[in-house]
Amino acid sequence: MKKRNFTFVSAALLFVLPLSTVQAFGQAQSIEKLPPNRLATNLAGATTAISAPDGFNPVEASDAELALYGFPPRPNASLEPKAFATWSRAMAHSATKVMPVLEQTKIFHGPAKNPTAPKIAETTSTTSSNWSAVVDFSGASSYNTTSTFYYVYSYYVVPVAQAASCNATWDYSSSWVGIDGYGTADVLQAGTESDAYCSGSTTTTYYSPWYEWYPYGEVRVTSVPVAPGDDIFVEVWHTTSTQGYAYLVNETTGKYFDIGFTAYPGYPLVGNCAEWVVERPSVGGSLATLTKYTDDVFWDAGAETENYTFYTPSYSGAYLVSMPSGPSYPDVIGPQAIWFYQ
Repeated sequence: MKKRNFTFVSAALLFVLPLSTVQAFGQAQSIEKLPPNRLATNLAGATTAISAPDGFNPVEASDAELALYGFPPRPNASLEPKAFATWSRAMAHSATKVMPVLEQTKIFHGPAKNPTAPKIAETTSTTSSNWSAVVDFSGASSYNTTSTFYYVYSYYVVPVAQAASCNATWDYSSSWVGIDGYGTADVLQAGTESDAYCSGSTTTTYYSPWYEWYPYGEVRVTSVPVAPGDDIFVEVWHTTSTQGYAYLVNETTGKYFDIGFTAYPGYPLVGNCAEWVVERPSVGGSLATLTKYTDDVFWDAGAETENYTFYTPSYSGAYLVSMPSGPSYPDVIGPQAIWFYQ
């Protein structure tokens, strides 16, 4: 189905790998029957790519080499020079690959809840009880090789989190990019959480990258620290309707990871929409209180469908989804930038 991805690993590419790396993924494969370029993580079903050799340059690599080592798809430099420049910047700052250490949580970032339709045809402003977002629509009604969204990405700054009230409970907020979730039951997504707690004179915060393919819950990546003010690049993409990937680099530290994971049974990808979101997730079966966050800015954001149609937050048909009960609101402040505020 895919014309831009490779599902095989050539002997020529494997030849350049250090012996220790070959032995490592060989052991993992013998245990879980993994593809030869994927390593098992501490969480069943989640894999990461083998490390690239010293001196490897993603910008100059072939598409097959990018897939081999877990790097995100490369935008076409001729068709989308801005997207290519953004991707190249993220690759240049990916200095240290980190083996993902994963923690399954009971936090869920689901589809947009209680979304409202625009009241008149001339507006695209809507509301939701859990999303503040900008959402682009491709028109796909099922997984296909033309209108299905292939990947979505963005840069953003990790916001400072404060508790909304000092009531001895955790408040949560998540910044993420994803495919599906507005009009579909699944969401392929990744980003960071910025949580806060207050009780009396005790205050604390928690920040972490995560990925998720809803209805599965959030999986934290605890081996890649993030902190307020860090510049983050995150991208999610897929190779089939049930095989997804996430890539995140903390540009401030140069540390990055890639994850391969599968859809919840019976919830394959459709690819009807791509979104950039600040959300209050569900915790323990109920919507959490949104943290009081500093303004959250996404920039150099984009998404592409299978037939190379490129979308940005400023696309004329995009929905601007506000969360009055957060509150949290989006404002498109440039062709590829969104300002989230409270």
